[in-house]
Amino acid sequence: MLNKHKRIIHLLNKIIKDIDKFGINEPESLSEAYINLKNLIKEIPSDLNNLIRLLSLCTEGLQAVYEKKAQDIPSCIDGVIEGLEAAAYYLQDKHGKDRHILEPAESLESILNKNPGRQESVNNNSQASNQYLPEDLSLNDAASILIQLEPDDFDELEILHKILEVFTRQESYTETCREKIDKALHKIALTIKAKSKDPDFSIPESIITEVGLLLEEAMTEMADNEKQDIVKNNKSRKKESEQIKHSHNGKEDNDKTNYMPEDADLDLIGAFITESNDLITNAEDALLALETNPEDMEAVSTVFRAFHNIKGTSAFFELSLMTEMAHHAESLLSRVRDQEIRYAGTYPDLALRSIDMLKELFNLLENALGGESFTKPEGYDRLMELLADPEKAGISDQKGAAGIQETKTLKKEKTIQEQTSFDELSDSHSQSDHKKQPQQHSRQASVESSIRVPIDRLDKFIDMVGELVVSHSMVVQDEIVSGSEFHELQKKVAHTSKIVRELQNMSMSMRMIPLKTTFRKMARLVRDLSKKIGKNVTFITEGEDTEIDRNMVDIINDPLVHMVRNALDHGIELPEDREKAGKPRNGTVHLSAYHSAGNVVVEIKDDGKGLDRLAIISKAKERGLIEDGANLNDREVYNLVFEPGFSTAKIVSDVSGRGVGMDVVKKNIENIRGHVEIYSNPGKGSIFKMSLPLTLAIIDGMVVRVGKEKYVIPTISIVRSVQPLSENITTVLKRGEMLSLQGELIPLFRLGSLFEVEGAVEEISKAITVVVENDGQQTGLLVDELIGSQQIVIKTLGESLGNILGISGSAIMPDGRVGLILDVGGLVRLANSAN
Repeated sequence: MLNKHKRIIHLLNKIIKDIDKFGINEPESLSEAYINLKNLIKEIPSDLNNLIRLLSLCTEGLQAVYEKKAQDIPSCIDGVIEGLEAAAYYLQDKHGKDRHILEPAESLESILNKNPGRQESVNNNSQASNQYLPEDLSLNDAASILIQLEPDDFDELEILHKILEVFTRQESYTETCREKIDKALHKIALTIKAKSKDPDFSIPESIITEVGLLLEEAMTEMADNEKQDIVKNNKSRKKESEQIKHSHNGKEDNDKTNYMPEDADLDLIGAFITESNDLITNAEDALLALETNPEDMEAVSTVFRAFHNIKGTSAFFELSLMTEMAHHAESLLSRVRDQEIRYAGTYPDLALRSIDMLKELFNLLENALGGESFTKPEGYDRLMELLADPEKAGISDQKGAAGIQETKTLKKEKTIQEQTSFDELSDSHSQSDHKKQPQQHSRQASVESSIRVPIDRLDKFIDMVGELVVSHSMVVQDEIVSGSEFHELQKKVAHTSKIVRELQNMSMSMRMIPLKTTFRKMARLVRDLSKKIGKNVTFITEGEDTEIDRNMVDIINDPLVHMVRNALDHGIELPEDREKAGKPRNGTVHLSAYHSAGNVVVEIKDDGKGLDRLAIISKAKERGLIEDGANLNDREVYNLVFEPGFSTAKIVSDVSGRGVGMDVVKKNIENIRGHVEIYSNPGKGSIFKMSLPLTLAIIDGMVVRVGKEKYVIPTISIVRSVQPLSENITTVLKRGEMLSLQGELIPLFRLGSLFEVEGAVEEISKAITVVVENDGQQTGLLVDELIGSQQIVIKTLGESLGNILGISGSAIMPDGRVGLILDVGGLVRLANSAN
C-alpha cells in the first residue's frame, strides 16, 4: 500500500505542476488534468472517504474553470491546487489527520458554491464523488480484466476486487450469483494479502483460473434472468430501426449516439483499422475490375472476403455500425457470387457506395481513437435501406436502369465546440485509460533499458545478419582460407565464426514471441461467441508459452479465428442436443501449441459432432468438385472444406456458414511453408492441426548432395543417417522400397528419382540413407553424400515456384550456387503419390 501511495502522490504532483504551468491558457492541458484526476480517484481506497471527497471537489473545480462557469476563476484554480497539495501531504504523512484535508475541502466548496446552478447539482456531485467505479460494468467486463492480468498486475487486481465488491451489493444479481462473486472476492483478497507479505509474490495462474471459473458460473446463473431483457431490447431496437427506416424522407441522419464500445482495446482496434484499409483498397480495385469483366469470380471472391473479414472482426470489437454495413454488403456480393443477380446496371454503384461508407466509418473510427465520438455518418440509414432491398429502390442489372435515388444532405461543417462537457471528454477516455494505467506504471522501471523499434527496421536488420552469415560461410569455405597454413588466420576466422553465430542466434530470438497473446484473444472470442449462439463451452489452452516468429503471429491470427468460430458454430452442439447424445451440456474446445519435427504445431480440438462425411461428399458432387463413384479416403474428403465457397451449413449467419474462410486458412498457412490437416471422429469431435515453420528466416540444416545438386534437410527433422546394406532392402510389389533398421521397416525414397536428378548413385550400398521424421512417422531419404551441417538463410522461390511440393525454399550455398531446402512432410506426400 505504501508503494501505491507513493505512486498516487507522484501523479498528484504532476497534475499540480501541469495546472500551475498552463492554468487556463491551454484548455487541452486543463482537460487532460481533469481526466487524469478523475481516473486517479478510482484508485483511492474506499475507506478514505474524506480524501475522495476533496479530490472530487478538485475535479468539479477544474470542470467549472474549463467550462467557464466559475464565478472567480483565479480563486478556483488556487483552491484546486491547495486541495491537491493537501491530498499529497495527507498521503505522505504516515500519521496524516483528516483535518489536513477537511479545511481545504471546505474552502474549495465555499468557492464552488458561488457558481451559478451549483447548489442544484450538489447532491449529484456528492453522489458521484463516492462512486469511483462505472455503473454499467458487467461480469463480462470483470472477466475481460481477469484474463488480461499479467503476473505482476496487482493494481489491476485491486481494481477488479473493487468492481466485484460493487456487484455483491447490486440487487439485480441473484443470491446464487452473489455467492459465486463472494468466493471470487475471497480468493482475490488472499492473493493481495500474500503480496503485502512478500514483495516478490506474483499472481498464480491457478488463481486466475479459479476466479475465472467462478465468474463463468456466475454469468451462467445470470443468463436466464438476462434472456428476457435481451428479448425486450431486441424488440425495442427492431422497432427503432423500423422507425428510422420509415421516417427517412430525404432528411440527413441526425443520430449523434457514440457507438464506440466503452471497454474497447484501442491498440487492437488500431491494428484492425490498418488491416481493413488494405482490404478495402483491394476490394475497391476488384469492384472496378468487375465492371469490365462481370464474370471474374476471383474478383467477386476478393470483395466478398474483404466484407466478410471486416464483418467478423468488427463484431468481435462490438463495432455494430461496421458489422451491419459489411454484413449487408456481403449479402449483395453473395447474390452476385451465386449468380442470383448480374454485376451490371446500378449494382456496381451500390457496391461502390458500400465501400465508400466503410471508408467513412473507418475514418470516424480512427478519429474516435483520439477521443472523438464514433457517430453514424450521413447517409448510413439510407444506404442500409438500399442494401436491404435494392430492387425496391429501382436498382437492377439492366443497362438503362435508373440510378440510386440520392437523398439531399447538408454539407458537413467541422467545427470545434468552445464549451465541451467534461463528461463527454472523460467518457471516451476513462474506460480504457484507467485499466491501462497500472500496467504502464508497473513497467516504468524498465523503460530506460528498452526501446521500441519499428518492425520493418528489425526485419531489415535480421536480413542483413542473414546475408552476413552467407558471406562469412563463403569466406570460411574458400580454398585460400580453409587451406591456409597461417594458424593465426585460422584462429581469427574461427573466432569470427563464433561471433557471427551468436549474433545470428540473438537476432533470431528478437523475432520470437510467445503465442500467449494470440491464445488470449481466442479465449475472449470463445466467451463472446458461445454466449451469442447459446452454447456452453469450456475453453482450454495449452502450450501458450510456445514461441513463434513474430511475422507469423499476424498471419495465423485470421486462420485461428476462422477455425475457432467453426468449432463453436458447426462443431459444438447445443446443450440439449449434447444431452440427447449422452454428452455433458458443456462442450470443450482445446487450443494447444507444441514443437514437432522442426515445426510449431497449433491444434484446435473440439468434442462436438465431428464432420459429416456424407454431407461433404453430397455438397462436393453438387458443386462438381468430385465425380459420382469417386473413392476418397477421409483425408481427401475433409480437405474438400478448403475449397473456395464450400459450406454444408443449412443456415447462414453472421458467425459462419457462407463458405468463406477455410480456403483463406489453407492459403495463409501454405504461404508460410506450413500445412493444415483435419481429423474427425463422427459424434466425438474434430481436430484442426496447423504445422508451421519455427522461423521464416534461418534454419539449421544438413547439406546433402545428389548427383551435382545440393539440397538442405532441416536438422531438426533428421533422426539419424546410415549406410544401408543391400540385404537390408526389400521391395514391395516391385515398386516401393523398405529399409530394415533395428527390427523395423521404414519406407525408403530415392531423392534422385523424386527430383529426376541425373548422375545420382543407383547402387544402394554406395549411397547414404538420411532417416527423417514427420508427424510421428519415420522415412528414409537416399542421398549420395552428406556435406555437412550449417545454418541456412532461407530465400523464397518467388511466386512462380512457390508451391512446389516437397520444397519449402532455397538457400545460397558457400560456393555461390543455389540449394533447395526440403520440406520433409511435403516430400513424403510427393513420394507416396509417385508410388
